Amino acid sequence: MNNRLKVGVFRTTYPLPSEVFITEQVKALKSFDSMFLCRDFFGKTDDTKVAYLHEKFSKWWWTLTRSPSQFDVPSLKDLSLVHVHFGPDAVMAMPLTRKLNIPMLTTFHGMDITRNKLDLLTSKRPTDLHYALHLNELKRSGTGFIAVSDFVQNLLLKAGFAKDKIRRIYIGVDTTRFCPVPKTAQQRYVLCVGRHTPKKGLVTLLKAWARIEKQFPEVKLLQIGAGPQTAELLQLITDLSIGNRVELMGSKSSEEVRSYMQQAEVFALPSQTAPNGDSEALGIVFNEASACGIPIVSTRHGGIPEAVLDGETGLLVAEGDDAALANALAKLLGDGELRARMGQRGREFVLESFDISKQTTILETFYNDAIAKHNKISASQPR
Repeated sequence: MNNRLKVGVFRTTYPLPSEVFITEQVKALKSFDSMFLCRDFFGKTDDTKVAYLHEKFSKWWWTLTRSPSQFDVPSLKDLSLVHVHFGPDAVMAMPLTRKLNIPMLTTFHGMDITRNKLDLLTSKRPTDLHYALHLNELKRSGTGFIAVSDFVQNLLLKAGFAKDKIRRIYIGVDTTRFCPVPKTAQQRYVLCVGRHTPKKGLVTLLKAWARIEKQFPEVKLLQIGAGPQTAELLQLITDLSIGNRVELMGSKSSEEVRSYMQQAEVFALPSQTAPNGDSEALGIVFNEASACGIPIVSTRHGGIPEAVLDGETGLLVAEGDDAALANALAKLLGDGELRARMGQRGREFVLESFDISKQTTILETFYNDAIAKHNKISASQPR
């Protein structure tokens, strides 16, 4: 007989190509069974249990009203807890968890706490508007909040979230998959993985590459990702006359990203604060690259200094400084011993602090604490 408790993992739209970390975290659960809850489901069910809204009207009405009646509530009665990813999704899920009378934990990933309120209020997305209007309610009624970095935890505290409800828990990386392998690539390259948005600092990266590409004629810059800034980046590549030394590769699967990471000389992603305040909470791609034994070049921005130890696992420069970024890239590309030393230390660091098995054990402890707290409160209330 299976006596394991079941957690519902909530994301409004699931799965997204850039959020494989959610699936990986769920796979790593040891003492909980799981199912996904979402409005839109774009994956394959296989053995995964998923509760989602099938009808167009149900999706529309739920988005507008957050009404839990659009979900098949009786089929969710065996859930002991709901774990929501991202603050706006938590606001959307609140009525459902209230209807089920179970605790709700919310993981904040950065964008959901760094964007300014004006940006939310002027957004055309109903979920953003709900978030702006009901954030204070979430602070009061949410059972607990998970910060993916110290940087995010400090932002939650500044925003008025109760200290005793917050725990910093890194998501973690599967270090058995993301691991060093012998170099077999014929082409030397610097790898960048990130969506084509202002936060990722790709304009700065291209300008930095234009400064040094002639010093390293045998090295290319490969960039994996897509997004609203693609046309601007393509034009900049033309303007800088570096088209034969840069390749925008579009979106890739998690397996493909891993393979490219393992063969890279350097991983570079110079994130910066976006105009709407959006900042990098930590950047799991840094942990993945380090787990593969690849040194990092990035910026002193957001939670990145927690993921990249400056001078040990990589080099950090000021955000937006293409000259400093170029110097850091050139330093690593020109020194094989330094690359090897930083790559080895990066692997050790991830094993110490970001291994998904260790981090998920910590997460499950929070699950159990939240359930026990909720049951204690429920037992004390008059019937």
